[in-house]
Amino acid sequence: MPDRTEPRSTETGPTPQPPLRALLFDTDQVSREVDASALDAYARVPDHRLLWVNALVEAGLPDMLTPLGADVRRLDPDEGGELGLVIHGDWTYLHVRALNWHGGGKPAQVPVAIGIGPNVVVTVHRAPVDFLASVLNNEADHLRIGGLEATSFAMGLLDRMLTDFLDARDAFETSLDRLELMILRRPQPRHLGELQALRHMASRLRRYLAAQRDLFDALGRPDFDPRLSDAAERHCRALSGRYGDVMLAIEAARELVNGSFDLYTSRTAESTNQAMHTLTVVTVVMGFAATVAGVLGMNFQARLFDTGERGFVAAAGLIAALVLGSGAWALWRLLRSQR
Repeated sequence: MPDRTEPRSTETGPTPQPPLRALLFDTDQVSREVDASALDAYARVPDHRLLWVNALVEAGLPDMLTPLGADVRRLDPDEGGELGLVIHGDWTYLHVRALNWHGGGKPAQVPVAIGIGPNVVVTVHRAPVDFLASVLNNEADHLRIGGLEATSFAMGLLDRMLTDFLDARDAFETSLDRLELMILRRPQPRHLGELQALRHMASRLRRYLAAQRDLFDALGRPDFDPRLSDAAERHCRALSGRYGDVMLAIEAARELVNGSFDLYTSRTAESTNQAMHTLTVVTVVMGFAATVAGVLGMNFQARLFDTGERGFVAAAGLIAALVLGSGAWALWRLLRSQR
């Protein structure tokens, strides 16, 4: 069962992905499935078409990708290198780490290798990837993007990957808002542990995204790939800029937690002040009652002491009224603070 402090999603997550799926996009019709065993027929894809091959492999690499012209060794998701970017021949290889968090579990990162060739895009990963499964199962059947360049299509996929980080931040903020409402109502010690868990999650999201800064910065530089068209270059720069915006949003999440910590400490201090105020008033009243009892116990002649039993009952009643009244008031304050 997932920890209650982790943001939860109401979605059940994408449906399972097949091991290998190939889609051929055209400019004037929706995508159609391509037999994965017949990829050698698409060694050269015409300009008005775009081929996308998604491979989910547990180990090794699918040899059937070789006829497409890709260097299969560079499509290993676990071999991204320091920068995560390699340009070799007509192909560009990108290595990113996608975010999986749907279904209420803790966020996890999944390495993904993206190969960009002439009118061909290949994605390879060893575990299901949420944003890829979402595109394949919900969007691919309605796309008419055959005239789109392979680089632009790959940038669109990476843009969807960044959206997953924003979705995780929104779920994180929802959980934090819920926790703040409970703190405003009545702070409890367990809230501090939940704030610590949320702070840890915010740091984890930032760490996952910050590790890919070099790659996204490289996409926005003019020397990334001089062979790109003006449209593809604009798409690369736009993606690089969006990465910066998403990074700022993730970093702001940590500041939100800091604000919640301040709220918790202030509400705890306010509760402590109320308790001290109550105890102070009760102490003063009890001290006054003790003073009255002390005066009545002084050994000197006065008319008051000649009243006999009536005087005793009156003095005892006064002291009892002070004690009971202060106790009732303290109990009322206590019950009111717990509402």
